[in-house]
Amino acid sequence: MSFITQVTISIVLYFIIRLSLQRPNSLIIASAISSISYVFMYLMSYKVISFMPTMHFLITGLSLIVLFIAYYEILILEKNVRKIKMGEFTNAESYSIEKNYKLVSKILGIGLVFLSFALLSGFAIQSVFTANLAIKTSFTLVALFIYLITLIGIKFFNFPIKYAIRGLFISMWAVLFAYIANSYLIYN
Repeated sequence: MSFITQVTISIVLYFIIRLSLQRPNSLIIASAISSISYVFMYLMSYKVISFMPTMHFLITGLSLIVLFIAYYEILILEKNVRKIKMGEFTNAESYSIEKNYKLVSKILGIGLVFLSFALLSGFAIQSVFTANLAIKTSFTLVALFIYLITLIGIKFFNFPIKYAIRGLFISMWAVLFAYIANSYLIYN
């Protein structure tokens, strides 16, 4: 089973669990089960395990899973905001919109931490500093910088959190796209 297949199965498992459970803590339960299933599938698929490549692929897969979780949570949040703006309060979620924006911000922060660890483990795997690593490093540093500026803007300058989260999410997708496109261009 390939790396992408394992990540896709874990993401689908997250969506199934998240949609089937109608409890407030379904996000945590679904995230934990999908992450554990990915780690289990990866470790069962590859019998010969060396530490650094294993850590690299585990962390990269977990960052992809967290990014998709953030994407789904942003979609749910925007759907609830749209319901409230249209005056449909009966079907709106019971949690506050601001609290959910902060939760998505934390999820994106976790995804960025995983992405940074994936970069560091990539440095440990490769012995030569290649153009591939230089591009990944620059995009990861840009994403960290954007996240830090956004957090400072929210905390000290009253930057609206909904615009910050949307910008962070777009920057995380841009970094992920840069990683995938970079790998595709370098190796093909």
